[in-house]
Amino acid sequence: MYSQNSKTQKKLNKKAILLLLIIVAIFIMLFSSKSPKISIIGDSNVTIELNSNYTDSGAKAKYGSKDISSNIETDMGNFSSNKVGSYTITYTIKKKKKIATATRTIHVVDSIAPELKLNGNSEINIAKDSNYQELGCIATDNYDGNITTKISIDKNVDASKIGSYTVTYTVKDSSNNEAKATRTVNVVEKGSKNISTEKSKGLPVLMYHFFYDKDSPPKKLDANYMEIHDFEDQLKYLTENNYYFPTWEEVKNYIDGTSCLPEHSIVLTADDGDATFFDLAVPIVEKYNVKITSFLITSWIDDQNKLKNYDSNKIIFESHSHDMHRAGTDGKGRILTLSYDEACKDVKTSQSFIGNATVFCYPFGHYNDACYKILKDSGYTLAFTTKYGRVRPGDNCYALSRIRMSKGDSLKSFISKVE
Repeated sequence: MYSQNSKTQKKLNKKAILLLLIIVAIFIMLFSSKSPKISIIGDSNVTIELNSNYTDSGAKAKYGSKDISSNIETDMGNFSSNKVGSYTITYTIKKKKKIATATRTIHVVDSIAPELKLNGNSEINIAKDSNYQELGCIATDNYDGNITTKISIDKNVDASKIGSYTVTYTVKDSSNNEAKATRTVNVVEKGSKNISTEKSKGLPVLMYHFFYDKDSPPKKLDANYMEIHDFEDQLKYLTENNYYFPTWEEVKNYIDGTSCLPEHSIVLTADDGDATFFDLAVPIVEKYNVKITSFLITSWIDDQNKLKNYDSNKIIFESHSHDMHRAGTDGKGRILTLSYDEACKDVKTSQSFIGNATVFCYPFGHYNDACYKILKDSGYTLAFTTKYGRVRPGDNCYALSRIRMSKGDSLKSFISKVE
């Protein structure tokens, strides 16, 4: 009897132990398979405007019923609200070698259209049968910067017919935001007082000569030298203030009153074409992407081919004579004392050397009425003196003024000369 009860008890004990082991195993399995849970707060896709302030909503995490959000690691990646694009933010929680992650995508977009600023007035008048000179405009974007080169121009101006025409300027930035601007061009009869001449103060044509670096100045300096860092400050001012650099054809039409120029227009010239112009001034001109005309004394140029090394859209070569930049029999520029034929031969030699010269600069600024015929008969359309002043519509095309730039001119002085 006892033996049987003992056996029964042992069996019961074994079952109890087995049951306990099963319960423990189940508990261990449940405990070991437990993982942290994580979820983002707010939307998984967020769109924000470029350059806006972004505050992330974060995420929350639990381990079982316990809140472990304070242990979340947030990786913003390369997120920048200042750069258009899509960015992924990753949230990670770790607990007992278990890892859970969640992500949010931030889309930074630019929805602001570019700005278009017309060169010149929004309505201009030109003479019938004149050549319409497109004034263009400037395009800037809050993200892409200057996108003027992306402007498309739709113009149907027929200068042979009196009437009003609309020129449309369109530009798109890299986010496909579009901006438009228009200009009205009225074609009127020649001689009409309504022909536009926006540059009411006249066109400043600046006159430089030689250049030097203050860190290695030449032994002899006079007022004709311009310090190269001062020159750079001047070009920087012109480009930052969106000055327009017209072609000589545009200047000629402006003087003739057949077309207009933008309000902020300017022409840069440098006389003689000596080594300092090429070595010091040209690199600065190219850096700021502006135009300058070098009036060459062509007999001073030992290699004609060197002129071909320069961008003709930036560095324009015109004539300062071939060999008349020296005293004649009266002590003044030789153009005053040479015969008509001799003077014509000289300016034509210079013209041929340069290739397509149509603008002349009088040596020493000396000229008289006879010079007009010499230049006109030789194919020149404009000629400059050293007389101080601005160019205006109706001026004598063969006796044009300029503004002398001198050593020591401050930037303030420069601004006063060009404004």
